[in-house]
Amino acid sequence: MDERLDGSGGPQQSRSMTDQTPPALPRPDQLPPVRAVADLDRLWRSLKGPWGFSRPQVWCVVLGPVGEWTSILLKIDDCPERPDVEQVANLLGVLTSVVLDSVPGGSVALLYARPGGDDQHAGDRLWARELDAAGRRVPVDVWPVFLANDDRVRIVAPDDLAA
Repeated sequence: MDERLDGSGGPQQSRSMTDQTPPALPRPDQLPPVRAVADLDRLWRSLKGPWGFSRPQVWCVVLGPVGEWTSILLKIDDCPERPDVEQVANLLGVLTSVVLDSVPGGSVALLYARPGGDDQHAGDRLWARELDAAGRRVPVDVWPVFLANDDRVRIVAPDDLAA
């Protein structure tokens, strides 16, 4: 019997439409491969879960050649409000080495997350721009950057990347 932790101590029972708790997303290894942005959105939501963030952070995932979950997940906590260009370039360099050495043909997905609501901060745009720019400079495939906060996960819009 598959039991889930839903606060009842037993198997998850059907919920009414008025319940506030959204249905649990599958674990990343149970999701279909990431082949489109919608698949990546689902992966980030699965990793984030219903929780918020205690501090700003960058999440990096290495996906296999056909978008499969590789379990290579790097989370960097306590990120400053403004990204350091050299540190971001070094991060992408490390991720590039991982892909080339351990997951040939793989790709990288990046997410900047911070605590708080859905109002967009200047720091969100700065991180999105720098992660995107660094991703364009490496010789491996890098997916579009995502942003997350306590309320939502979303792809970075082209307007957010414009200077």
